[in-house]
Amino acid sequence: MGMFSARLFTWLQRADFYRDLHNEAVEQLPVGDGAAWLDIGCGPGLVARLVSRRGYQAVGIDSDPHMVRAAEAIARRERSSARFMVGGMRGQPRADVVSAASLLAVLGDPGDGLRVLWESVKPGGTLLVVEPTPEMTVRNANAIIGNGLPGRGKNLLRLWAFARQGRAVPPGIAASLPAGSMHLVPLLNGLAQAWVIRKLCI
Repeated sequence: MGMFSARLFTWLQRADFYRDLHNEAVEQLPVGDGAAWLDIGCGPGLVARLVSRRGYQAVGIDSDPHMVRAAEAIARRERSSARFMVGGMRGQPRADVVSAASLLAVLGDPGDGLRVLWESVKPGGTLLVVEPTPEMTVRNANAIIGNGLPGRGKNLLRLWAFARQGRAVPPGIAASLPAGSMHLVPLLNGLAQAWVIRKLCI
């Protein structure tokens, strides 16, 4: 993606609405107590930093070195214990929690990507996916902003909606995952949602 994309995603992750919705997503899981959390496609590292504060041993993985450098710089500035490294989706060690935020929609085969993420979840662990819904449109973003969306960076919601409208990944693709149970959590007035998928111990 390159340096420009790293800067753009850093700006987006600073927006209050973006931080708040991801914080709400990670709060669907209990505190970590040292459990391993792997964030795939971590970008500038927001999710990994959020969960490291909740007691997880958080590692963020991204294929773009510019994203990883941005994540490391922010983590140092915030004195976060989250670690980051360059890498792909496949061949990662298993973790108690695996997460992917706004990743599936940019993959050529979201279903295959979801199965790869699932392989990295330990039995009894959880896969957390955060994705925009079909409600993520510029029109709906404008409505939320017009109704008084609080915080900084609200205009970035329009940019996110423009980039993602019409590209929602249906959560039904998770039905193909073996030994899993899922519940959905609406975020940002339904413009996004968290998929919380628990892997059964079998």
